[in-house]
Amino acid sequence: MLKDTRIQGMLIATLGVFIISFDALLIRLSNTDASVVTFYRGLFMGISMLLLWLIINKGKITFKIKPKEFLTFSVVTILSSVGTCLFVFSIKYTIAANTVVLLATASFFAAIFSYIFLKEKIKKNTLIAIIISFLGIAIVFGSSSSFGSLGDLLGVLLAIAIGLELTLLRKYQHFSKVLIISLSGFLIAIIMYFSNDNIFDVSSENLQWLFLMGFIQIPLAMYLIFLSTKFITSAEVSLFSIIETVLAPVWLWLVLGELVPKMTIIGGALVVIAIFINAMPNKKYN
Repeated sequence: MLKDTRIQGMLIATLGVFIISFDALLIRLSNTDASVVTFYRGLFMGISMLLLWLIINKGKITFKIKPKEFLTFSVVTILSSVGTCLFVFSIKYTIAANTVVLLATASFFAAIFSYIFLKEKIKKNTLIAIIISFLGIAIVFGSSSSFGSLGDLLGVLLAIAIGLELTLLRKYQHFSKVLIISLSGFLIAIIMYFSNDNIFDVSSENLQWLFLMGFIQIPLAMYLIFLSTKFITSAEVSLFSIIETVLAPVWLWLVLGELVPKMTIIGGALVVIAIFINAMPNKKYN
């Protein structure tokens, strides 16, 4: 057993993000309408994360939420739901590589929201990283066709929603992330159920991919990522998002032959550089 808990945390985070990197591929393999994918993804995710929450709490139903915090908890849950919907629809309407590159900028939007709402100063290296990442967004967005630009717009909105969610969770760290993901999954399922009359029109093969995604892949990845925060900081964990940014397009290329446009590679490289800059000790920029 490793004595260095920091190394343990890094290995756990690596495994968690590695597993989540298959997300875009599983959405593609499900090969069905975005609203159907979102429904089953939310339903299975809701059930599996609820079971995980009960296991973590040893079967006890406990809420560490004060009555005055209920509204904020609800907003975070809704943002989580919106994020899941935007991710699926963005994957469906643009190149998956674009979506994961845009999603990787969520931490920079979180820094901006933290400055606005929590009055936290933006470090110089973070400011540089934000500028570089936004240049990467512009390159990815500007190179898309009229069809792809819809998915890219959803990808930007996804990063903004997740950024705001991260900001609120930073202030309310006692909120159970597992419970939030579970409740957001059920909320998504309810909304999609009433928005599509053919929500159950899905083949058994496609349903298998959706089950694998919502009931096994996402819960396992989320558990490992949350577990890693016990050994390393959230900022360090966010650095591992590079793994998904790099590997998700690779899986799509290997399995489905989906190529990554040159401009997406350039924009993605800028976002990866920005993440590294943000992770550097701030004293280098003072």
